[in-house]
Amino acid sequence: MAPPRSRRLLTALAASVTAMALVAGCGGSDVQDAAVGAGDTTAAQTDTAGATTSDTGTGTDAAAPGAHAPAAVDAAVPGARSAPVGGAVGGADAATKGGPRKGGDKAAAVGGANAAAGASGSAVEQLVATAPIFGGKAACRPATLSPVTIGNVSTLSGVLGELFAPLVPALGIFVASQNACGGLNGHKITLALADDQGDPSTASTKVQELIQSKKVLTFVGNQEPLTVDAIVPIIKKYGIPVIGSDLTNNTWFTNPLMFPQGSSGQGVGYGYLEGALNYFKKKNVGNLWCIEVPRACEQINRSMKELAPQVGATFKKDIQVSITAPSYVQQCLDLKGAGVEALALTFDAATMVRVARSCTQVGYFPKIMPYPLGLGNEKQFLQGNKWLGDAYVTMNAFPWFANATPFEQYWQASAKRFNPGFDSGGAASIAWSSAALLVAAAAELSPTNPSTQDLLKVLWQFKGQKFTELGGMTAPLTFQEGGAPKVPYCLFAGIVNAADNGWAKSIDKPTCTKILAPSDPQNQA
Repeated sequence: MAPPRSRRLLTALAASVTAMALVAGCGGSDVQDAAVGAGDTTAAQTDTAGATTSDTGTGTDAAAPGAHAPAAVDAAVPGARSAPVGGAVGGADAATKGGPRKGGDKAAAVGGANAAAGASGSAVEQLVATAPIFGGKAACRPATLSPVTIGNVSTLSGVLGELFAPLVPALGIFVASQNACGGLNGHKITLALADDQGDPSTASTKVQELIQSKKVLTFVGNQEPLTVDAIVPIIKKYGIPVIGSDLTNNTWFTNPLMFPQGSSGQGVGYGYLEGALNYFKKKNVGNLWCIEVPRACEQINRSMKELAPQVGATFKKDIQVSITAPSYVQQCLDLKGAGVEALALTFDAATMVRVARSCTQVGYFPKIMPYPLGLGNEKQFLQGNKWLGDAYVTMNAFPWFANATPFEQYWQASAKRFNPGFDSGGAASIAWSSAALLVAAAAELSPTNPSTQDLLKVLWQFKGQKFTELGGMTAPLTFQEGGAPKVPYCLFAGIVNAADNGWAKSIDKPTCTKILAPSDPQNQA
């Protein structure tokens, strides 16, 4: 039986779209299917009777009775209906009534972006320029081609489960909204989701199970900081990629079948220093970092130390701590004694709140720079603790609360339509940007025989061109067959208000640098 928290998380995914039907029972695979329509719903926040498994698969049928998504998504993008209708977003053939031509007319059904736009350039380039998920103004049409299954294996229970909870409704919003707006080059999306429970053995088992039993074309946005290494042999064995990830450690950036959608942990280390120097105007920096995720936290801490002298900061002190400790008074005293004026907090938000209480007790009030995925579930951070107020949160995924750029407006409109009021945070924007990279990768997905290879062929076209920024959603991305990805440090940011109960400002366009930490694997490449 799954823990109650896990059941709530997975119930929220199915509740984010309509007509939920969970299949639960004894024996056989515990990766279950749920068929859901793309209607207008409000996400349930409580357990659903009979939802006794920690795994669920979701399929979204844009043609389900009562589905109102196309009009809603069109309305979310100003001017959408004045744009060309058809293949630019879904691979539909605008010139052929009644859907794509039969007989495998790839120009009509697959290269719809070029056909609709009537312009030169690759299919993926045209797709990113026009599709609403990237901020484009092409009108939405429901996906009508055969379903394709994508997978996600993430840590949805245990000590990190609540932190990553927002990825579940975010993926549900993606499935509902994208099926209403072209799917994956015309194909309806089905999502198979599994909880690895923070256990490496479970992670590898779940990944293999989804590959074998669900026939997933790819995994999307896995959030597995403790378990990612365990899945590498499985995806290599079957040739199934992971498109988008939690971006926490080097594993995501050193494997040819992993396609990160944002900057690395070393980039976060650089972002801490940017916040200290350019926002807070403080040179003396330090870092508290976690024991529980040793590789990722150590890599970030090391990069911060390496980069500090390059950018004019002085790294005064770092201390490794456990996120289960009840008090951090001694660490606060040590940091205060070392003269740390701007402090990075490289762990989860719940721990940040306890650190705030401890440091307040001893009168230590540095400027604060929280780890972005530590705010994976923002409600854990926005607790009204003024010690955390005015925090500078560097981000390697777009600010989930922002609504300034066209792609952010589409994200917010989709969330409002399909799951208003869900618990959001960094885990949600990581999931959404991962899914957006998948949409781009599907630009040439075959209408009759969609395959993983179709996705890989498009991803290997990513060589840092403008379209690889996905409408401003990420850094310029470079992928290569058989080689590691290259992603520069391009970072967004959010500024917490003084009361620590909301957001004062978002930095919606990433700032980039050519600097790389010496320990960054891109240097070795």
